[in-house]
Amino acid sequence: MPDLPDIALLGYMMDSVCDGLGQIGTPVPHDRIAALPDARRAAITCAVTSAVHGAPAELLDLLPNLRRVVSAGAGRDRYDMADLERRGIALFDTGGLVSSDTAEMAVGLLYAVSRDLVRADAHVRSGTWAGAHFGHRTRVTGKTVGIVGLGRIGWLIAERLAGAGLKPIYHSRTPLPEAPWPHEPDLETLAQRADYLVVAVPGGAATRHLIDAPILRALGPAGFLINVSRGSVVDEDALIEALQSDVIRGAALDVFQSEPGPDPRFAALPNTILTPHISAITEDFASELAAEITRLAAEEVQPG
Repeated sequence: MPDLPDIALLGYMMDSVCDGLGQIGTPVPHDRIAALPDARRAAITCAVTSAVHGAPAELLDLLPNLRRVVSAGAGRDRYDMADLERRGIALFDTGGLVSSDTAEMAVGLLYAVSRDLVRADAHVRSGTWAGAHFGHRTRVTGKTVGIVGLGRIGWLIAERLAGAGLKPIYHSRTPLPEAPWPHEPDLETLAQRADYLVVAVPGGAATRHLIDAPILRALGPAGFLINVSRGSVVDEDALIEALQSDVIRGAALDVFQSEPGPDPRFAALPNTILTPHISAITEDFASELAAEITRLAAEEVQPG
C-alpha cells in the first residue's frame, strides 16, 4: 500500500478534523513542517488551516508546490489574497457551514443581554434573590433590529429575529432586491432607528472600526450592540467608553480585537456579555466541518 500524501496543517486543528484528514493523508502539524526533508515538503500540494490562523507566509515559503489551502470558517481577513494568487494557491473556505450556528448565537446573545441572563443566574446562585428584587429588564418582541451586513449570516439572523417578532432593517453597500426587509443606506441612520445593532460583516481593512463612536452615539442609551463578526469591526476604545458612560445600554460580544486575551476593561463592565468566539462551535458543526474539510482536501490529494 503506497504511503498516504502529506497534508500540511498551518495552525491548530480539532481532533475530529485531524481524524478525517488521517483517512486520506498524513496531517503534518505546523511546527513540524520545517523539519521535513526538502523532497517531502516539495510534494505537499494541500494545506489545511482556519480563518483565525490564516496562511502565514513563512509556512507557505516552506511549501513551494502548494496548490490548495482549505480553511475552517468563513473569514478571509487573515489571508493575503494577492500573495496566494501570486503563488498559484487556491483558497477554499467552509463559510457555508458556520452560517446557521453563528446566526443562532447572535439571537441567543441578543436575548441574553436584553434579559440580563448571566447576572440573573448569579443572582440566584449567590443567594441574593431572597433579599433583593432583581429588577426590570428589556422586552425583545416588537423592537427594531439593525443588521449590519446582509450576507449568509446576516440574512439568517434577520429571518430568525423576524420570526421572533422583531422588525429587521439592514445596512449593506447595495440593497438586495430579494430581501423582504427595509434597506438603510446610511449606517448612522440605521443605528438611530435600531434598538439592537447586530454586526455580521467580514473583517479586514474595509470594515475596520466600522462601528465607531458616532455610530454608538446614534444607537443611543437604550440600544444594544451584538457582534458575531470580527473584533476589528468595532472600535473597542469607543465601545468601552460608551458602555462606561451609558452612551449605549449594553453589548454582547463573541469576538474581540485581541484573542484570546481581550481588553481587560471589558471584564469590569456589568452591562456586557462576553463569550470566547464560540458562535460556530457546536457538536453538529464539528462533525460537519471534519467531513467538509476532508472532502475538499481529498479533491486535491486524491484527484479523480
